[in-house]
Amino acid sequence: MTGWLDAEADRSDSAADGWTPAAGRLIAVCMLLLGVAAAWLVLTRPVHRIEGDFLEREDRLVTDTWLLEQLRNPVAEIRARAVLAISRIQGGDALGLLVEAMRDSAPSVRASAAFAVGNVLDSRASGAPVPEYVESVLRALLVDENRLVGTRAVAALGKLGRRDTAAELTRTAAPITTTMTALMRMDAADQADFVAEYLDSDDQDSRWAAALAAADLRLASRPVVSERLRPLLSDANAFVRAAALRAIALGPSDPGLIAVVRGNLDNSDPKVRYEAAVGLAAFEGSAQSSPLPSGEPLLDLERLASPPGSLLEANEYQRVAKTIGARLRMRTALGDFDIELDYDQAPLTAEHFRKLALRGALDSSVFTAVRPNGYAVAVARLDPIRSELNPKPFLRGSLGLLRQGEASGGGFFVCLTALPLADGRYVNFGRLVSGDSRMDSIAAGMAVHSIRQIP
Repeated sequence: MTGWLDAEADRSDSAADGWTPAAGRLIAVCMLLLGVAAAWLVLTRPVHRIEGDFLEREDRLVTDTWLLEQLRNPVAEIRARAVLAISRIQGGDALGLLVEAMRDSAPSVRASAAFAVGNVLDSRASGAPVPEYVESVLRALLVDENRLVGTRAVAALGKLGRRDTAAELTRTAAPITTTMTALMRMDAADQADFVAEYLDSDDQDSRWAAALAAADLRLASRPVVSERLRPLLSDANAFVRAAALRAIALGPSDPGLIAVVRGNLDNSDPKVRYEAAVGLAAFEGSAQSSPLPSGEPLLDLERLASPPGSLLEANEYQRVAKTIGARLRMRTALGDFDIELDYDQAPLTAEHFRKLALRGALDSSVFTAVRPNGYAVAVARLDPIRSELNPKPFLRGSLGLLRQGEASGGGFFVCLTALPLADGRYVNFGRLVSGDSRMDSIAAGMAVHSIRQIP
């Protein structure tokens, strides 16, 4: 029987490409040896050891030969992790390396690079100009054969605020929530027809995202949008109904519409009741002041005079890299809320938060800003730390850190609903895993008695 290296198909392909059979066999053997070497590297140096090496360099802002070599590591996931680390350390100075990584053969690396580019050129957080060649590469990724790559490119272009690309974003395979979020970040009110189309969707997540976009872009004055928002005021899904109430309140009213909004004041869901009350006040002209921003808890654009110092000692990085997770218990007047810290997506932040809790530094923190159907912000003694921005979405119960320029600190927030505009812009470092029925009762002025680790 003919061996696989001597198969007729291989000989035909080799001849067509100008390669001799011997050369083809040599190349195949070399690739096999390269794969074996990569496997040996991973097996002899556990993944947590490599992650610990990345964490130490991120924490101490060190870009050395080892880190740069990981961009050429034969294991794609390690290259993707290196891209994220370099973007966190060097920011915009790493742009050339990130653009090169967006052309990598591995989808995971291209996706990681696109996410990183969105972070370092975020129009809200950095204000840095966007080079044309960067936008060109991101636009090419919109039609990438891998859906995650295209999704990350959509999110990045949204962060860059490139409104001239809005129409292109509506023709990609990215999830509708991602596309609507990008349109909101671009302030792309000219895409009202696209938003209106998904207000009629059979998918509740799409209806919800479209209603949020209609609210953020103030599209209720457009007949094509308002006529599709009205049925959603009676939607079976409370999140959709609340978002539609928020959107419709920013447009014109009539007696019939006011009656429907007033009818939602008796809804069993607190976020629906809240949005109905705000909407009714707006229609009647009795609103005392504008509500807190609905999309983001706070984005402080002031830069720190000096970068934050290191969080961990040299002997702690490998321990943190091996940590699967940790649970804390937050005691309040409403009862206890259990917290699960995310050591996978934000290990440095999770460990910092855990240590502060153990020292009692988070005791007596106070919720100072609460936006029902939005978030609850607690001011706490959280010194500014490096932002471990990650792609984990902010859902109901997620925990995030406030932003202080390119760093994070000063307090944390609890999501009372999904906050897509916070995705990839704030550090998502954990979530509440108990107390869901009490979350909507959190009010401004409520204190956190203590936060301690659960044995």
